[in-house]
Amino acid sequence: MSVGGASDSGIGRSWLLYFSLAFVSMTFSATGPVAIIIAASREGGLSVAQTSSWLFASIGMNGLASIVISWKTRQPLLFLWTIPGAILAAPVIAQYGFGAAVGTYLVCAAVLLVLGVTNLVALLDRWVPMAIVMAMIAGLFIKYVLAVVHSTIAAPLIGASMSIAFFGLMWLERRNAAPMPPLIGAMLAGAAILFATGFRLPSHSGGAWTATPGLVAPRFDIRAISQLLLPMLITVIFVQNAQGIAVTRASGYRTSLRLVTIYSGVLSAITAPFGGCPSVLAGPSNAILVSGGTHGRHYIGALIAGVICVAIGVFATAYVFLLANLPGAYIAILAGLAMMGVLEKSFVSAFRSALPLSAMIVFVVTLSDVTLLGIGAAFWGVVAGCLAYYAVEKPRSGDVPA
Repeated sequence: MSVGGASDSGIGRSWLLYFSLAFVSMTFSATGPVAIIIAASREGGLSVAQTSSWLFASIGMNGLASIVISWKTRQPLLFLWTIPGAILAAPVIAQYGFGAAVGTYLVCAAVLLVLGVTNLVALLDRWVPMAIVMAMIAGLFIKYVLAVVHSTIAAPLIGASMSIAFFGLMWLERRNAAPMPPLIGAMLAGAAILFATGFRLPSHSGGAWTATPGLVAPRFDIRAISQLLLPMLITVIFVQNAQGIAVTRASGYRTSLRLVTIYSGVLSAITAPFGGCPSVLAGPSNAILVSGGTHGRHYIGALIAGVICVAIGVFATAYVFLLANLPGAYIAILAGLAMMGVLEKSFVSAFRSALPLSAMIVFVVTLSDVTLLGIGAAFWGVVAGCLAYYAVEKPRSGDVPA
């Protein structure tokens, strides 16, 4: 009896550990990244119903698929949406409409499937240096981090409380003494100041709490496709999926780039008609899932996280209502703080590389936000950076290392 009781206790502790990891993982994914969706939907002029459908697809449908994939592969493979893709999509939605963005998502899904099935994705991985990709990400993300400064000036109490909580917990986290993730602390600190200063959510009486999934008629606009497709593919393949694969491989799993690309293509095709951005293997969320527990059993955390995703997706309208009615400064600061870590890593990867000139050119062109021939700055940044790399900084065969 004592042996059985000890065994049961061990199993209970094991499940509690994986539940805790899944909860922390989804707490991260359902705060800052969702705030970015809300910010992008505001910029694109989407309604609450459209944003609810987007969230339902991005979290709920991907969560359900992640349960199936993780169970089948016995690996922690949690698929969510591309955060840079949401940022890239916002101006396209505002300029060309939601249908044009959805049409581009479907084209992206088709290209991902071709690259995965033919394994051309392995060749593409060699053409665009990672430093150029990360410089583009830095150019895209920096405006969201800058919004922390502007919003803090506009709402000093909220901004100061969230920043102090975030960086204070980060200081503790680096000493393994943080009681909660920095982003969660910032979210709670800002919310406390909001309600202490008299903020109240408006009544939701008579409104729906559950998701309002709606099909969006795709429109294949060549201008939207030319502006959005290449940067979207680059972020999906070289940033998001690459990061997710690196996390799982570092934990001893033999995650296949080809299969992850195929999964991304299939899930993107399924979620796009409901407004969802292309699906990716979520690097930060999976990193949390493999941060504890036993190798070979991390998929349990992914299964639990998938269930939480489905629950959030089902009540997407209530979640959108909550976030959409919070002050803009609060959402902007939360989204900006969520981007801090990614921006830091982007700068390090881009400018500590062997091609700082190419990275600088990508960053400057992307940051300029110019549009040429109807195509956005992110595309031209990558083009300019690759030209500089192949013309100036690519090592020659006869070069002798210094």
